[in-house]
Amino acid sequence: MKKTKLLRWSLPIFMIFFIFQSVIIVKADDDDDDNRDYKEHERYERYEGDENDHDEWEEEEHGEEYEEYDSEEDGNRSVNQENQTQPSYWNIWTRDTNSSSTENLPFNEAKEIAVELNGKTEYLYVFPFNGQMLVSGEKMAQLLNLEHKFYKQSRILVVSKGKEELVVRAGSNAAYENMIKTPMPTNALYFEKSTYLPISVIANAFGYRVNWNAENETIVLEKI
Repeated sequence: MKKTKLLRWSLPIFMIFFIFQSVIIVKADDDDDDNRDYKEHERYERYEGDENDHDEWEEEEHGEEYEEYDSEEDGNRSVNQENQTQPSYWNIWTRDTNSSSTENLPFNEAKEIAVELNGKTEYLYVFPFNGQMLVSGEKMAQLLNLEHKFYKQSRILVVSKGKEELVVRAGSNAAYENMIKTPMPTNALYFEKSTYLPISVIANAFGYRVNWNAENETIVLEKI
């Protein structure tokens, strides 16, 4: 009789415990789904950019140097060539950490600028920063017909087309160009809920040349 009563009271308790554990497991699964987006690209977060210190590029683990972009065909110098200063431009991504002179910028105030591509003109908000012309990465991706995804938690922007991929993070001057860590001339910024980066970086990375038409005050993008 006692065993029957014990069993009668134990069974509901066991069922409650089982249901409670199931709820916890389901909630954990839901949390994993919520976090999957920004954790998917956490491998890009190893380098935290510093606006005032780009020397960390030369402090890779095991003393490894970042990729050289030396080309005998076009006579380009390596970005890490000793005792040489690699020139930097607002409209050319030279894959270095040196910002160009603000004197070379076509204008020095943030404003809406006409951007011409394939004979069509769109207007993008452009603002000068640290010798570079910064534009919304998302807006540029749309203009160039590129796939893009922004991870709000880590503020990482992934832009791609086919096998080509560019990954940048707001607050860092590190870009991952086809999975190779590559320096940008200045930090990407988080502004107006968008990732702003040098126009040369996103344009050159996907095969476009950037020019300035002073007469029409228009940025012209041409396929290389």
